[in-house]
Amino acid sequence: MTFFVVQKRHHTRFFTYNENPIPSNNNRSSYKPKKPLDETGNMPIGAVVDTKVIDDGHINFYLNSHNAFQGVNRPSHYHVLLNQIGFTVSELQLLTFYLCFTNGRSSAAEAIPSVLHQADLAALKARYLFCDETDSSATTNDRRSAGSRDPSSHELNYEILSVHRNLANRPVFG
Repeated sequence: MTFFVVQKRHHTRFFTYNENPIPSNNNRSSYKPKKPLDETGNMPIGAVVDTKVIDDGHINFYLNSHNAFQGVNRPSHYHVLLNQIGFTVSELQLLTFYLCFTNGRSSAAEAIPSVLHQADLAALKARYLFCDETDSSATTNDRRSAGSRDPSSHELNYEILSVHRNLANRPVFG
């Protein structure tokens, strides 16, 4: 087994710069700023940061797996909690990068692997499954209000539900 924790919401940003500085005609200053590789300065797709700014205590890395169509790109931060399979760090990075292209709804790369989107959706649906339907705060299924519903503060219905045999071994899609 291999367990990852993927951190999407963080304030870390990375930018790339060309090795050759912009030539300066002004001889008064020896400082020459470096030129970004593209107009946004974002990291290229598939870029991995696994040195200098990571925690040395465990395997972790930043992976930029998608394009930023507007603004600054935000790479995902991957923490490897358990690696019983014995993958090398490079193999784990490549695996997570390839899994970002497995979405059935889009051919473009996603910020995180699509299996994590499916797990997030399943957790959201489970919240509605176990919350009391008579709760007045549960009047809408809008995603914005889903975050405001805290199942721990309401009476929960922990009735054991049986899953239909045709759905038992199938992935959950929205």
